[in-house]
Amino acid sequence: MFFYWLGNYEMKTILLIFIGLVSGLASADELSWSDLRPNVVPIEDPFLTLSDEQLFELGTLARLNTHKQLTPSQLAEQKEITQKLGAEGVDIEYLFSKRAEITEYRKRIATEPNLKLADKDYRIPGFITPIEFDDEVVTKFFLVPTSGACVHTPPPPANQIVLVDYPQGYPLTSLYTPVWVDGRLIVEKQSADVTYVDGATDIETVYAMTAKSIELYQN
Repeated sequence: MFFYWLGNYEMKTILLIFIGLVSGLASADELSWSDLRPNVVPIEDPFLTLSDEQLFELGTLARLNTHKQLTPSQLAEQKEITQKLGAEGVDIEYLFSKRAEITEYRKRIATEPNLKLADKDYRIPGFITPIEFDDEVVTKFFLVPTSGACVHTPPPPANQIVLVDYPQGYPLTSLYTPVWVDGRLIVEKQSADVTYVDGATDIETVYAMTAKSIELYQN
């Protein structure tokens, strides 16, 4: 890909800020999903000002630039895109020079944990994506910021998922019912399989928790 992209799910998580679950830190022991992101110094991301079409064209140019020899049609396409972006005020060389820096920054934002949260008790709101059941109760699950994540939509970034163990089990009635989960947050890279109707996929997270209690979410 042209540069590391957070994906549609990630952008939705940032933009939607659903039903107050991703609000600011409400109290000493309540976490919002934004709190789980790493404490990194923000940098200016010039790619955010580009349209989808401009991003696509910039990616096409980057791909063409990797070719040792271009065909006449590719040369024509390269020239056309360069002229078009230039006319739109897009500084191609500057964007290319920032690509590696922005890629690394986006990767850190999406994958690194907030180390200041390690080994402390917190209360986190979210939705349950089940992993293991004991009869009719779920004993292991991913806590995620939006309903159906990892099952009906692509998984969130690794630092926007918490792997929760709850040995006594929780009577899950719907993937679309938000809950509060209380427990000790551990910073640890782990993974688990989430089962679909037509298969399973391995999901990674950088957070884990052994829940002390689970209750329905209320504003």
